[in-house]
Amino acid sequence: MILTRSDDREIGLEPRVQIAEQANADLFVSIHANSISLSRPEVNGLETYYHSSGNRLAQVIHQSILSLVTIPDRGVRQARFHVLVNTSMPSVLVETGFVTGAQDARNFNDPAWCSRMAQGIAAGILQYAQRSL
Repeated sequence: MILTRSDDREIGLEPRVQIAEQANADLFVSIHANSISLSRPEVNGLETYYHSSGNRLAQVIHQSILSLVTIPDRGVRQARFHVLVNTSMPSVLVETGFVTGAQDARNFNDPAWCSRMAQGIAAGILQYAQRSL
């Protein structure tokens, strides 16, 4: 496993892709907290995105999270995000909630909730890897 960062510094999209490609990674998982206008606190929930070969990976991670975390399910969707389109391995982008959402913002401040979210992502990755790699 390679983490692109361990602190709160910015790494551009292309360097993230290059790290995965140079490592000849088996899969790529990008983890984010979403946001929308502060005037929309009712918008909360989990979203998982994939481009082409990442559909099954996205489904497995998404369901794994939902089995451990109480959060609105905004679904698994196809998208053309740079890190999904430009990686050669199955790739997903997980939006773990909305920092601007009333409920999600409370959840992000709960260490136990954050731990379950991380466990859900990790378990989904392991489940996918055991079946596919």
